[in-house]
Amino acid sequence: MAASLISLYRFSQFMKNIFFVFILLFSSNLSAQVVFNTSYHNFGEVNKEDKKYFDFTLTNAGTVPAYILRIEEPYGIDAKFSKKEIAPDSTVIIRIKYTPKRKEHFKKDVPVWISVNNEPITFTVEGDVKTFDVNEDLACPDFKINKKPVDLKSDLKIKVVDVNTKNPIKNATVEIIWDGLVYKNLNTDKNGEVIQNLKWDNYYFVVNAEGYGTKEQDVYVNKNNNYIEFQLGEPTKEELMAQQDTTPVEPEVIVEPEDTISTKELPVNLYAPNNVVFLIDVSVSMKQKGRLDLLKSSMIELLNGLRTIDKLAIVTYASSTDVILESEFVTNKAKITELIQDLEAGGYTAGGKGIKKAYQVARANFIEEGNNQVIIATDGAFNLDKGDKGILNDVEANFKKGVTISVVGVKNEKWTIKSMTDIAETGGGHYLHIESFAQAKPILMNEIKTNSRKK
Repeated sequence: MAASLISLYRFSQFMKNIFFVFILLFSSNLSAQVVFNTSYHNFGEVNKEDKKYFDFTLTNAGTVPAYILRIEEPYGIDAKFSKKEIAPDSTVIIRIKYTPKRKEHFKKDVPVWISVNNEPITFTVEGDVKTFDVNEDLACPDFKINKKPVDLKSDLKIKVVDVNTKNPIKNATVEIIWDGLVYKNLNTDKNGEVIQNLKWDNYYFVVNAEGYGTKEQDVYVNKNNNYIEFQLGEPTKEELMAQQDTTPVEPEVIVEPEDTISTKELPVNLYAPNNVVFLIDVSVSMKQKGRLDLLKSSMIELLNGLRTIDKLAIVTYASSTDVILESEFVTNKAKITELIQDLEAGGYTAGGKGIKKAYQVARANFIEEGNNQVIIATDGAFNLDKGDKGILNDVEANFKKGVTISVVGVKNEKWTIKSMTDIAETGGGHYLHIESFAQAKPILMNEIKTNSRKK
């Protein structure tokens, strides 16, 4: 009888342990999600002088760290990863190289085991070997070598068609935005096409035509991604309203000849000096949907309208908080434009620390009787109920000291609006939204004008 009770007790404890492990795994999967840019790459024809490796990316869209456990390498394959840990909201690179030893068609599956997945993520590389070097190094190149193509270019064919009839649209306007500036302004031919030679990189496209709405999209251009089609439909209600907007334009102020400080946007007799600190979210999600390109456009537009009596600083936050531009008077716009264009995204979000640093910079450069303002630009939300619950107290305290704060949501989801609005309203500023290139251009300047206009 005693032996039966002991066996029953042990079985009960065993089932409790199994249940605990099940709950642990289940809850972990709920809070961890690893996504990838693509799982397949075709090299096409492969010759001995061609690069024979491809970079796949893994992004942790969850809330707990994930880890690369192992990579299974079939014959001819060598793989490397840039980092073992994939922190929340960050990206690692899986670099896979195939070294041919004969003329052949190859197709190789490379399973990658991740700690938060029960099954491996399988990446596939394929191609047709035409020539090869028997002495080629079998090892996958290190990440410090050729991490990013520098001078490689390809012709990109752009086609614009009617979404309903699929007929080509002649004379459609194609604006190509590169690092926040309009790089090319093109028009389609009678076939609705235009070809542009572009360096391999990320670009943001704004396409429209008379009688149609506007289409916007971010595109990474390389030799395997050299065609894009835009399908235009009827303009939205918002676009029609913008076209019919009859809001009176603020009269242009005549500036006296001796006034060498004013700009057209900010005449000195109407607008007080500005002390502006940009707080920029450069976490990995800002790479997506052209968010960083739109933000760069908006920042450069504002920069062009600032004066030599205005101060500007740039603070970025992701895995760390960095002061990219110490607060300085806007006397060298070319230098600041280059700093803005060089902004890159990567890492997980740590907004609370960024806000503290931005306020610190703003207070250290305070302008009496001026507009002292922090502007946050992000696509995400601050967790005001948990980890970032002290943010609102910090915002309120700095508002009382004369530093306002506004929050710019860049193609952000609706569920993020509440926390952004709470911060802006508590800090005496406004919640702003950028969804398109047309919105990006004026939005920051309008906000500065609202806050700096003399009473």
